[in-house]
Amino acid sequence: MKRVFLCLFFVFAGVLALQAQQIQVSGVVTSVREGDISLPGVTVMVQGTTRGTITDMEGRYEIMVQPNDTLVFSFVGMVPRTIPVEGRSIINVGMDMDIAQLGEIVVTGYGTESRRLISGAVGVVSEEEMRESSLRTIDGVLQGRSAGVQITQSSGTPGAANTIRIRGNSSISAGNQPLVVVDGIPLTTGNFGQVGFSGQGIDALSDINPSDIESITVLKDASAAAIYGARATNGVILITTKRGSKQETRLSFHATTGMQDLENRLEMLNAEQWHDLKGTQPADPANLVDTDWLSEVLRTAPTMNYELSASGGDETTQFFVSGNYYNQEGILLGTSFERLSSRVNLDHTVNERFDIGLSFGASYSLNHRVEGDQSLNAPLANAIANPAIYPVYNEDGSYNEEAPFANPVAIGREAINEAHSYRTLGNIFGNYRILHNLTFSTKWGFDYLSLREHSYDPVTTRQGARSNGIGLEAQSNVLNIVSNNTLRYVNTFVDNHNVELLGGYSFESWQRRRAFIRGVDFPNPYFQYISEAATISNASADATDRGLSSIFGQLRYNYSYRYILSLTARYDGSSRFGEDNRYGFFPAASVAWRISEEDFFKAWDTPVNELRWRLGYGITGNDGIPDFAYLALFGGGANYLGQSGIYPRGLSNPDLKWETTYQYSTGLDIGLLNDRIELTVDYYYNHTKDLLFSRPISYTSGYGSIQSNIGELENRGIEFTLTTVNIENNLFSWTSSVNISRNRNKVLSLYNDQPLDNIGRGSNSVRVGEPMGIFYGYQSLGVDPSTGDIVFADINGDGQITSEDRTKIGDPNPDFIGGISNRLTYQNFELNVFLQFSYGNDIFNGTRIYIESMKGGDNQTTAVLDRWRQPGDETHIPRATELDPNNNNRISSRFIEDGSYLRVKNVTLSYRLDRNLASRLGMRSARVFLTGQNLLTFTNYSGMDPEVNYAGQSTLVMGTDFFTHPQVRTVSLGINIEM
Repeated sequence: MKRVFLCLFFVFAGVLALQAQQIQVSGVVTSVREGDISLPGVTVMVQGTTRGTITDMEGRYEIMVQPNDTLVFSFVGMVPRTIPVEGRSIINVGMDMDIAQLGEIVVTGYGTESRRLISGAVGVVSEEEMRESSLRTIDGVLQGRSAGVQITQSSGTPGAANTIRIRGNSSISAGNQPLVVVDGIPLTTGNFGQVGFSGQGIDALSDINPSDIESITVLKDASAAAIYGARATNGVILITTKRGSKQETRLSFHATTGMQDLENRLEMLNAEQWHDLKGTQPADPANLVDTDWLSEVLRTAPTMNYELSASGGDETTQFFVSGNYYNQEGILLGTSFERLSSRVNLDHTVNERFDIGLSFGASYSLNHRVEGDQSLNAPLANAIANPAIYPVYNEDGSYNEEAPFANPVAIGREAINEAHSYRTLGNIFGNYRILHNLTFSTKWGFDYLSLREHSYDPVTTRQGARSNGIGLEAQSNVLNIVSNNTLRYVNTFVDNHNVELLGGYSFESWQRRRAFIRGVDFPNPYFQYISEAATISNASADATDRGLSSIFGQLRYNYSYRYILSLTARYDGSSRFGEDNRYGFFPAASVAWRISEEDFFKAWDTPVNELRWRLGYGITGNDGIPDFAYLALFGGGANYLGQSGIYPRGLSNPDLKWETTYQYSTGLDIGLLNDRIELTVDYYYNHTKDLLFSRPISYTSGYGSIQSNIGELENRGIEFTLTTVNIENNLFSWTSSVNISRNRNKVLSLYNDQPLDNIGRGSNSVRVGEPMGIFYGYQSLGVDPSTGDIVFADINGDGQITSEDRTKIGDPNPDFIGGISNRLTYQNFELNVFLQFSYGNDIFNGTRIYIESMKGGDNQTTAVLDRWRQPGDETHIPRATELDPNNNNRISSRFIEDGSYLRVKNVTLSYRLDRNLASRLGMRSARVFLTGQNLLTFTNYSGMDPEVNYAGQSTLVMGTDFFTHPQVRTVSLGINIEM
C-alpha cells in the first residue's frame, strides 16, 4: 500500500513540476496591412501538438505553453506565422494578408470582415486613393471612387455643402443623404446655417480632415446596411480614423501650397456691343466706360494645407495624434474657408481581459461667404448681370451704384459674412472579454457643433445703405449623444462551421438650440454688432429635442469559407412618430457562394481564381421629417394689442408612419490571373413605400398642408467595377480601375396621383411614371425665320399655346456616372490620373433666361450677337424686344442643355526619395508631388460648370444652374516626410 501511495506521490509531483515549467502566453493578433485591425478567429496552435486556441473578437488569445515551445498562427486569408515563445509571456502578432484567399479586411457595421466573406454590396476607398486628391473634404475625396455613389459639388464656394446619393433618390422629402458614421458614432451632417445664402449652404462634413482617415467603407444595400436600421435607406458611409500601432514613434509631416483659378468664364457683351443691342449712344464716346465686371470679382487665389501627426505605442498603449491647418481663399471676391483641426486616438490594454480607448477630434473653421444664385446682392450674379457701361468707382473713389444691380465689388469688399464653426467629435470605449470567445463592448460618444454666424452690410453697399446698415447674428448649437452596447460571440465548430453572433442596444439623444436676431440703423460702418443697432427688426429662438432607441442583432455564418450567410435585424423607435407607429422593424438577409472553392471548380483549368455570387434582401426605414409632425402643434408670438398669444401651427396626423424601402440585390465577384483582373457586377431593385411628404390641402381647413404618407417610388440599377494590374515588374507598374453605374428612378404613385409641379426655377416636377425632378415646361421648336419668335409645340392640338401644352422637356438624372483611375510607377516616380464623368443628365440653364432675354437691364452673353434681326434669318436666338408678347423666355426646352461631362479630376506626379538617401537625412521616407485638380472638363454645356445645382442638397430641385459659383481649377505643390 505504501508503494502505491509513493507512486501516486511521485506522479503528482511530476505533474506539478511539469505545470510549474509552463507559462501563460497572451497577446493580440492584428492585420498588418489594414492598419493593425484586430483579427478574430485566428487559430493559435503549439507546434507539434494538438493543443491550441482561437482569438476572440478583439483578436486576443491566451494559452499555456512551455518556455521553449513554438506557436503557429493561422487564419484563412492570412499568411501563417511561426513564432518561438522563448520564455515570453506576451506575444503580439501582425499577420500579412494572403490576397489570393480572402482579400483585405473591411470595416462593416459594428465590426470587420474579410472582403470575400461579405455577402452584401460594399465599396471601399483606401487612404492611398484619398491621398491623391487635393480636396480637403470627405465628400470631395470620395467623388467618383465607388460605383453607385453620386456626389455632386453643387457649387464651387469654399466649404459649401455637396450632395451625396447612394443608388439614387429614395425619398421626395424625408432626405436622401446617407448616414455617415465616424469610428462608430453617427455624424451630424447637413446645413445648420440660419443666414440664407441661396443654396450656398454650410457643410458640416467640411469640419472633418480627410488626412485623419484610414479608410472609407460604403454600405450600399440593405443586407450590408440594415444593422443601422432607421437611417440606412440612403446607404451608410463608415469612416475609420487612423490609430496607433505597436512600434516606435513615427512622425509624419505634410505640406501643400497651390493656386486656384477658373477654367471657364461666360463671354459677356462689352460696352460697344451693349449700346448696339439697346440702340443707344454713349454719353461720352471719347471716354467710353467698358468695365469687365467678372474680372473685377474673380481672381487667382492661393490655397495651403499643413499637417503634422505622430503615432506609435508599446505592448499596452498605442496612440495617434494629429494637427491640421487648411486655408482656401476663394476665387470670388469675399470668399474663403479656413480650418484648424486636431485628433487624438488612444488604445490601452488594462489586462488580458479588458481594454479601453478613446477617439477625440476638435476643429474650428471660419467660412467667409457671399450671397449667391437667387440674391440681388450676390457678387458673381451681379458681375454677370451688370452691363459694362457702368464704372466700378465714382470719381471721388466711392462705389458707383448706378447699375441696375448692386455693385458686386462693393459687396465682395465691404460686406461681412462670417460663419464660425466649433466642432468636437469624440467617444470612449471599453471591451471586456467575459469568456474566451464572448466579448462585451460599450462605446459612448458625442458630436457637438456650435455655429455662430455674423453678417453686416454697411452703408457702402446698396443693401446696407437702404437701412443705414444691416446686422445679423445667429447661433446654432447641435449636440448628439450616442451609446452603443454590444455582446459578441465568435466560435468555430467541427473545424469548418464559423459562427459570429452579435446583439446590441443603442440610443441617441439629439438636441438643437437656435437664436437669431436682426438689427438695422447703425451709427457708422465701424459699428457692426447688434448691440449698436438702433432698431431690432427681427428676433427669434427655438429648441428641439428628439431621440432614437434601438435593439439589433446579427448572425454571420460560413461553412469552410465557401457558403456564407448573414442575418440582421434592428428594431428602431423614433420620437417623430406617434405611439401607434413609433417603432419599426428592419430585417435583412444575404447569402454568398464562393463557387471557386468548390472541388469541381478547382478541377477545371481556368484563369479564374475567385468566383463569388451574392444575393440579398432587406428592409430599411426613413424618419427624416420635421419633428413631432404627427401632433397638432401650437406656436407663440400671435400677439394682439400688447397681449401675448398662441396660434395653431399645423394639423395632427396620428397615422403618420415610417417611410420604408424594400431592397433586393444580387452581385457577382470575379478574380482572374491571381487577381490581376478583378470584376464586380451588382444589380439592385429598391421599392420605397409610404413616402413622407407635406401634401397640399385646401386652405378652407385653415392650413396649407399636412405631413402624410403619400406614395411609392422605385430605383433599379446596375454597377460595374473593374480593377486590373496591367504591367508589374521591378522597374515599372501600371494599374487601372474603372467604375460605372446606372440608376433609373421612377415615381409609382402619389396622393391621388396628383403631380407636384413648378418646383424651383427650372420647374422641376414629380409625376407618376417619371423619374423624380424632371423638367416640365414648353417644347421649343426653334425660331420662326419670318417673325423672330420662338415656336412652341401645341401638345394638345387645340391651336393655342397654354399651360396645357407643357410636357416633359428634360431629366436631370444621369444615365451613367463613374470614374476612371490609372496609377503608373517607374522606379521612384509615380503618376496618378483620375477622371470622373456623368452622362445623359440634362441641365436647366436658368441663367440664360436673363442673359439671353435681350430685355431689361441685365447684360447679355455674346450669344445674342447671333440674334434674329430681319425676316429670313435662321438662328437659334429670337429677336430682341422689350415687350416680348410671345413670351420667348418662358420655361421651355430652349434652356435645356446636355449636362454630360468628362472631368480630369486629379493628376498627381510624385517622386519618392531613395530610402538610403532619406535615411542619411534622418527620415524614413520623403515624397514630393505636383497635383492638378479639375484641370480640364470636356462638355457641351454652355454654362461655367456642368456640375451644378443652385439649390444645393435639395431633393426636388435638381440640375438647375442659376448664376451658380463654378468649380475651381487648382495646381499645387507638396511634400510628405516621415521620420
